[in-house]
Amino acid sequence: MMGPIETLGWMVGAIIKFILTPTGMMVRGASWWMTILVTSIGAAIGVLMFFHFGKWVLKVWGEWVHQKDKKRKAFTPARRRWVRFQRRFGLWGLLAISGLISVPIASILAAKYHSKDPRMPWLLVLAFVVWSFILTTLSLLLGETNPPQ
Repeated sequence: MMGPIETLGWMVGAIIKFILTPTGMMVRGASWWMTILVTSIGAAIGVLMFFHFGKWVLKVWGEWVHQKDKKRKAFTPARRRWVRFQRRFGLWGLLAISGLISVPIASILAAKYHSKDPRMPWLLVLAFVVWSFILTTLSLLLGETNPPQ
């Protein structure tokens, strides 16, 4: 059984690097349900924090750039890829890849491109819960297979 400090540490780990946290918890000896619960709660806290913080940062940044009256930047290759991805897959594409990118990045992208949708933070939380089930189950299944010696 994990103590409260270790549980908080795993929650912070889920916020920072979600894709690695379920495997780390399973290796450490956490149960399947505990891993899903802790990583889901950690990701939910991170999503709500970074989604709302991201909206504020984007607002302040937009005002600051507008005050400088800066020339509009040209599209970079990374921006072109993201716009192409957004046009092709939209909201559901972001939700599908959210577990593969970090909680802060997914939340800030959601705040930038889908902030008008009132369901957005909750859909993102749900996506991370689904990813938690997937990653924890994969960790459990791959951990049960012993490599040949």
